[in-house]
Amino acid sequence: MRTLMSFFVRQLRRQKTLRKMARMRAAKERKRLANPVEREPKFIRYFPLELGLRDKRTKEVVWTDFRSVRDAAKRLSVVQRFYQ
Repeated sequence: MRTLMSFFVRQLRRQKTLRKMARMRAAKERKRLANPVEREPKFIRYFPLELGLRDKRTKEVVWTDFRSVRDAAKRLSVVQRFYQ
């Protein structure tokens, strides 16, 4: 069985590690701000297909990205459940 002292030692070690990681992140951020370089844009997901639904009563049309068949089936089941 672990003693109470081992719990405190583990907690202190964890806090020390977290402080060290925070210092490393801060140093990296200072270095990045000191050398402003044009950064590469982050990767933005692109979906070439769209899925559209039209309400026959109100003629309202909604378009959303067609990510996958599973995603489309999930969205259609929600529409069918709440708007039928």
